[in-house]
Amino acid sequence: MSNQEVVETFLNGFNDPTKIQASLDLLTDDYEFENPMVHLTSKAEFIGLAVEMGKVLTGVEIQNIASSGEWVAVSYIFKSEIPGLESNFATEWFKVENGKITESRLIYDASEWRKVYAQMEG
Repeated sequence: MSNQEVVETFLNGFNDPTKIQASLDLLTDDYEFENPMVHLTSKAEFIGLAVEMGKVLTGVEIQNIASSGEWVAVSYIFKSEIPGLESNFATEWFKVENGKITESRLIYDASEWRKVYAQMEG
């Protein structure tokens, strides 16, 4: 698979619960993930987050994708069941080495998500 295909396969796994394990298998054990709310430094930590997010996310719709060397940039819409947050625009940068994702940086407007998490924790 090309680096772009690795990333597409990874993201598309979030659209089908039967394919999520294949997506997670594309991550290295020391996978590093960062978004406006968390910074994780292992595949195990990311799986914990993915389980929690899986309770509210309903899918990922890729809008654009481009690759250059080890880097793949994707703009997509991630969907949720949370009122007011049903459709969220994001950009994520992935680094792919030897067919595995080693790191990614997810960029999106987290202001409303922070409010939701504050209510869930409070």
